[in-house]
Amino acid sequence: MCKELKLIIEVDGYSHNLKFAEDEGRDKNLEKLGYTTLRFKDEEVMKDLANVERTIRCWIKDSQV
Repeated sequence: MCKELKLIIEVDGYSHNLKFAEDEGRDKNLEKLGYTTLRFKDEEVMKDLANVERTIRCWIKDSQV
């Protein structure tokens, strides 16, 4: 979590497949507080970290406009 950017980064493992509605509700509540949640599957982080990093950097760049 980065308070300055109001950004939350979540890495979801297998257990999150069973918690989709719970995660969605949490994300909506955080959005009401001005936060953005970027979610990545653990497989993405393990196998394609460069793309995860690129996605985060692009979000930061776009949010600064």
